[in-house]
Amino acid sequence: MKLQKLSSIALYATIALSVVCFGLFFLVDYNNLNFDGVHVSPALTDLVLILMYLLFAVTAGLTIWSLVRGASINSGNTGPNPTGIASGKVTLCTWGTVIVALVIGLLTGMGEEAYTTNSGVTTSGTMVTVVDMWIIAIYILAVIAIVAVVVSMSGVLTKSATPKE
Repeated sequence: MKLQKLSSIALYATIALSVVCFGLFFLVDYNNLNFDGVHVSPALTDLVLILMYLLFAVTAGLTIWSLVRGASINSGNTGPNPTGIASGKVTLCTWGTVIVALVIGLLTGMGEEAYTTNSGVTTSGTMVTVVDMWIIAIYILAVIAIVAVVVSMSGVLTKSATPKE
């Protein structure tokens, strides 16, 4: 089976699994009132959390595998890059963007106070700041990814890189 076909199957399976899990989350006992009779506690919250942990673990595993595989393939390559892609610049730009997004998230979330739930569980202000930092960074990176996809689909960069005859 070709790698592209396998990748497409994995993508569609992931999307289908996510749609099913979130559909069940919202459709099965979503308005389940909590112990105090006021707050909503959806019955299948654990299902969504398990899905998120699973997706995170798969992503982390594939990232590590891809880094190891890429390093082993390119370990003896000293010549020019055969694909023409400036992978060093892309890597540097990617890591730089992630770090900048995290710093922006950290700076906007500084000074959060401790959070206490109705059940009495208290989360420190530092952890609230860290969670806010990651959420803001995810929003920033998602917007950048959406813009990159739109630009890529428009063909603006492809047309400008094509030599004129």
